[in-house]
Amino acid sequence: MRLDVVTNRPAPLTVTAPGMLAEWRIGALLQAVAVRDATTGQLFLDIGNSRYPARIASGDGSGPTEGEQLQVRVLRTSPVLALEMVQSTQPDPADGELKADALRRYLPKQASPAQLTSNLGFIARDSEDTVSLPKIVMQAAANLWQALPEASTLSNAKTLEQAVARSGVFLESTLAGGDRAESAAAAKTDLKALMLQLSRVLGEQGARPSAGMTDTSAPAPLPHSRGPISALPSAPATLSLLDTPAQQMNELARQVDGAIARLTTVQVANTAQDNTAMQSLLVELPVRQDDRASMVRLRFERDGSRKQYSDGDQSWTVEAALDLGAIGALHARVTLNGHRIGVQLRAESPAVVDTLSARRMELEGMLRESGLEVDRIVCLHGMPAGDSGPRPTRLLDVRA
Repeated sequence: MRLDVVTNRPAPLTVTAPGMLAEWRIGALLQAVAVRDATTGQLFLDIGNSRYPARIASGDGSGPTEGEQLQVRVLRTSPVLALEMVQSTQPDPADGELKADALRRYLPKQASPAQLTSNLGFIARDSEDTVSLPKIVMQAAANLWQALPEASTLSNAKTLEQAVARSGVFLESTLAGGDRAESAAAAKTDLKALMLQLSRVLGEQGARPSAGMTDTSAPAPLPHSRGPISALPSAPATLSLLDTPAQQMNELARQVDGAIARLTTVQVANTAQDNTAMQSLLVELPVRQDDRASMVRLRFERDGSRKQYSDGDQSWTVEAALDLGAIGALHARVTLNGHRIGVQLRAESPAVVDTLSARRMELEGMLRESGLEVDRIVCLHGMPAGDSGPRPTRLLDVRA
């Protein structure tokens, strides 16, 4: 089957992969996912991190189905981009339904972990105000608080790797591995494991999540694998507003359950990606700074559809978003193509942008000393536009 890309411009609701078309060459093999418009049936191809309208030029008139994974070869690039389908794999309906069911279960319950981490810090620094909480609850909360990585350690590659590994995203994978030592270590250091332990302890002490302060949930952008990521806003410690141990435990139980549902939603979002060429990992990492906590959102992407470089390196993109409190959010995007690196820094505060710009040459010097070729470093005012593209799966299935 031959497919023609109708235009070299991606569909407007998706994220463009800069320079993607310039790197396509005749004979190159690309990974694509077929997407059908629900109303018109128009065929689109997801290639890299962009979506292109396409048409059937020859072969099967019906063409690929929704979600079908394709391996295509570039036949020609002019006057239109012509692709030959080499191999295709139909999506597994059972796998899609499993992920959809998980989202239906956890997405309505998810809440930003920012309130939970603020209350953990409150318990750690103001124990005289929460001394009436059961000792076992205090200990479980302290274990979780101490397991949060220190913000200052994330500038080191090794400690950042350890923090991501213990973020809770890989808990089930670690336990399924069957290594007893790793499973025992996860029970003491993995954030999801420690949240589950705190939830269990609160339940044993009679805490009722449904009796928490339901009107105080912090806003939280939904986790998904497309588009730029936005920061999770900081939140106040709501335990300071409550008088009795029962009220405090109910509120803590509500926030723990919301944070666990949020983390599970992130895990589902990571596994629900329909494009094998663009592998993406989203991590939401709570970090400590003295007696305060904040949320760092990270996304790591490897673009397998782009050409590999002579030394075997591939194209990587790392995005990070952090709320700085009263001065707004900070967003960073780093792209690495072989040994060429580009950095884009954005801030909501003009003062922060000025500070970043003043140290731009210092950062460039550090990158060059590391053996990297710097394409550019830019500092911009304002956050990147959010994604309004399609969700990876349906949350509601209505049948007549």
